[in-house]
Amino acid sequence: MAKISVVYADWCPSCPGTKSFWKNLRNDIPFQYEEINIDSEKGKEIAERLSIQSVPTTLVNGRVYFVGKPEKSRAIQVLKSLG
Repeated sequence: MAKISVVYADWCPSCPGTKSFWKNLRNDIPFQYEEINIDSEKGKEIAERLSIQSVPTTLVNGRVYFVGKPEKSRAIQVLKSLG
């Protein structure tokens, strides 16, 4: 099962929509989900390690896949390809 991690910031106007997108998509396809605030210790470490410079950024199984809100068809395609 894929793991989706959304790196977000409280001050980001696009982040709530991206978080809602992934939460709603779980109704169609099962996956693990977590939200990581970029201003937290974990968020800072991940942002540095993966060179994340923009939020929202979506990680799939620990790798950067999307910056911004993904298109639903592309997100579904990625999740199905990972099983």
